[in-house]
Formats: sequence, C-alpha cells, structure tokens
Amino acid sequence: MKFKWDKKYLYWGATALVVLSITVLFNFLLQNNLAIRNAAVTLVKICLPIILGFIIAFLVNPLMKWFETSVFSIFDKKACDRRFLPKWKKNLYRVLSMVFSYLVIFILAACFIIAVIPQITESIVNISILFPKYKENFLAWFDGLTKKYPEIYKYLGNYIKENEEIIDNWTDTTLVPWLTSLASKSSVILLTIFKALKDFVIGFIISIYVLSKKELFKGQAKKIVYSIFNVKNGNIIIKNTRMASDKFAGFIIGKIVDSLIIGVLCFIGCTIIRIEYPVLLALIIGVTNIIPFFGPIIGAIPCLLLLLVINPAHALYFLIFVVILQQVDGNFIGPKILGSSTGISSFWVIFAITVFGGFWGIPGMIIGVPLMAVIYTLIQSWLDITLKNKELSKNTDDYIYLDHIDLDNKDFVVKELPSVILARKKEEKLKLKAEKKKIKEEKQNKKKESSENKEITDKKVNSENQNKSEENKDNSE
Repeated sequence: MKFKWDKKYLYWGATALVVLSITVLFNFLLQNNLAIRNAAVTLVKICLPIILGFIIAFLVNPLMKWFETSVFSIFDKKACDRRFLPKWKKNLYRVLSMVFSYLVIFILAACFIIAVIPQITESIVNISILFPKYKENFLAWFDGLTKKYPEIYKYLGNYIKENEEIIDNWTDTTLVPWLTSLASKSSVILLTIFKALKDFVIGFIISIYVLSKKELFKGQAKKIVYSIFNVKNGNIIIKNTRMASDKFAGFIIGKIVDSLIIGVLCFIGCTIIRIEYPVLLALIIGVTNIIPFFGPIIGAIPCLLLLLVINPAHALYFLIFVVILQQVDGNFIGPKILGSSTGISSFWVIFAITVFGGFWGIPGMIIGVPLMAVIYTLIQSWLDITLKNKELSKNTDDYIYLDHIDLDNKDFVVKELPSVILARKKEEKLKLKAEKKKIKEEKQNKKKESSENKEITDKKVNSENQNKSEENKDNSE
C-alpha cells in the first residue's frame, strides 16, 4: 500500500517540533549562559510589579464578580448582565464591587497578621529557648521506654548510640542557632517585607486598572487573536484560553479556601486536644495543604518531629488527628469546594506534581495540577476532533478490549481475554458432555422401549397362540 502524505498533519508536526526545539534551546541557554540568565532575572525583577498586578487581579476577580452578579442583583435585577446597564451604573457597580472585594481581603489579611504573626514569633522564641529541655525530656522518655520494652532498645538503641553525637551536633550547632537567629531577626524580616511593599503597592494599583477595564482588555486580546489567525483557529484559541483560565481560577482559589478551612480546623482540634503551639502547627498544615496530594505529608512530618521531641504522646494524638482531618478534607471539604475543577485522575495529579515540582520547586507543585489539567484537556480535545474526522468512537471504554477495527465498515472487533476464552471452552466442553449424556440416555431409553415393546409383542403372540390352541382343542372335541 502506498503511503500518502497529509500536508495538514505534516505542518502541525513540524510546527510542534520547531516549538519544542526552541523551548529546549531556550532552557539550555537560560541554564548554561550566565548573561542570558542574568538578563532574564533582571527582566523579571523589572516586570515584577506588573506580574503581581495581574496575579492580584486574577485572584480578586471571582470575589468582585460575585459582588456584581449576586449582591447587587438583589437591588437591581439587570446588574447580573452589564450589557444592559447604563454607563454610570456600570462604573458605580464596578467601583463598589472592587472596594468591597479589597476591603474583605484587607480585613482578613489584617486579622491574620494581628492574630497569627505574634503567636508564631512567640512560638519560635519559646522553642529555641526550651529546646534543650525538650531534648532531655525526650531522652528520658526514650530511656524509660527501652527499659520497659527491651525489644525497642535492641532494634533502635544501637542506631541512636551511633548517631547520638551527630544528632547532638546538629541540634546544638544548626537547629537551635537557626531558630534563635530566626526569632531575633524577625525585625530584619519585617524590614525586608516593607521593602518589598513597593512592588506590592505598584502591583495593587495595576490590579485596580486591570479589574476596572477587564472587558476592554479582553476585547483587545480577542481582536489581536482574530487579526492574526483565521476565524476557526481564533475560536479554538479563545475557547482554550477561557478553559485554562477557568481551570486555574477554580483550582487555585478553591485550594486557598480549602487550605484556610483546614488550617482553622487544625487550630481548633489542636486547642481541644491541648497540643503545644497550635497556631504554628495549624499554619504549617494550612500552608502545605495548598500543595495537592503530597501537601499533607510535607506539612505533617516537621510537625510530628517537633512534637516528638516536645511530647511523644501528643505527637501520636496529632498524627491520628491529622489523618482524620485529611480524610475529611479529601472526601467532603475538598470535593465540595474544588468540585471537578481539574478533571484528571490521581495518576496525572502525581505525575504533574512530580514533573513540574522537579522543574520549578514548590510553585511548580502548586500550579502543576491545573497546568496538567489544561494540557490534558487540550490533548483530549485534539484527539476527539481527530477521531471525529475519522468517524471513530470518542468513548475510551470502546478501546479497552479492542482487538482491531474493521477496514470496511469500521466496526470495533473486541479482543477476547484468555480468561474469557477458557471460560467459553469450559462451557463448550460441559455443553458437549451434556449432549453426549443426553444422546446416551436417549439410546438407553430407545433400547429399553424396544425391549419393552418386544416383551409386549411376545406376550401378545403367546396369548394369540394360546387362544388358537384352545380353539383348536375345542374344535377337535
């Protein structure tokens, strides 16, 4: 059969290859060329306020939209659709929505700073001061445990003895000084934060402009897309951009709300159980919960190590509590907030966290899942279009047990599994055995019937002969 070149697929394949090559080359130059890397870092630093502005606008937009469509629609039914509003109402509702949105966020941030930051600083100072005492208590507890259960000492005693000096040196020369310096440098950290406020303030101002004129920016972006691409490709680009925006907004904002709820529940639970430093533990669990899948594990490990030194019994209580909390989050809270915002399976979630986390660290682990969801959806859409053009099924279930597709009528020929073949052969054997048994029984029944018929015939003949002999006897008399 002669192979036919399809120019369309050749074009897309060549384009994909060129884009991939440029990406790999740029990444190589960025990693290995100091000048390019410095230029990229400088560009990011210059554009950081603009990037922050778009990020702030992206995060505030859902809350502002809620005020516009849900709150103001109570007083004005036309508020849910800005197209039918006069210009003065559009501007009024937009300004009020922005003010209320920023006000809500600033109040929450202020409450967090006032309530949490001082307690976090106090907790770190207390840990750094009391850590030697915690270590002595832990060693005393462990000695008592090994005396009560000698098997534990048999397995762990030698290991601890071998590494006791390393652990002591690490805690005395690394951990405690780091905690002490961290506590003492809180003012320096605050000064650094205040210096960074310049970029944040500029970004905040930019976010106001972006939110106030977001429809104009959308219109300009669509205008550029349709001016560069034809109508069909333009529609595809606009549709996929909207899909990507929905995926990222739904996942990131939902994950932030979910993590906030988990942090509050963790604080309440630790306070009820009377576990030490509940604010610090709740903050660690809440922040790391933003990372999908591995977040609870990443957050629980340092908390458990800290509690193990402070109070081993409380470490066990905390472990049980965190496991229950994560089960509640995974089965009830998370699905209610996030819903099906990603639409990908657990395998692709782990794949995205591993790959993008390897490239970009913690930020890659956070944005990797929605990014993977966008890539997955784009590939799925392309496959659906390709299969539709070939008049083939888009349902994945139809391909699971497929052996081949008939060339003439494109019917799906199902591949039989070995277990199914064995079961069918076994069924055929049993059927054949049953048929043989039935034939044998029929033969036996026929044989029996023929013998019975012969007996009846013989009896009849004997009876007739007897009657004849009696008649002959009577005639002779």
